[in-house]
Amino acid sequence: MKRSIFLLSALLALAPGALVAHPSRTLSFVGKIVAIHYQHPGIGVRVDPKTVLEVTVTPNTSIQRAGGFATLASLRLGDRVEVLAARSGKMLVAQSISAH
Repeated sequence: MKRSIFLLSALLALAPGALVAHPSRTLSFVGKIVAIHYQHPGIGVRVDPKTVLEVTVTPNTSIQRAGGFATLASLRLGDRVEVLAARSGKMLVAQSISAH
């Protein structure tokens, strides 16, 4: 019985609705870079044909390209990226960006 309750609580914790209930948590997504902003550091990532997510890049953002560390300046339009970002109000702030 204890095991059943534990498994049920573990499944509920991992349910997709958990992300909606905690919007301040991190999220990850994959897409192509369609915009690079240098004045207010950030990138625009197309995640599907109709959706572009604007992501802020900070000095704490870890950027990798081809397995090594990189900078915002080394990213290119059209690069496929995997982004791990945290919500900060209405903004997405990149924690890590991995370009391919």
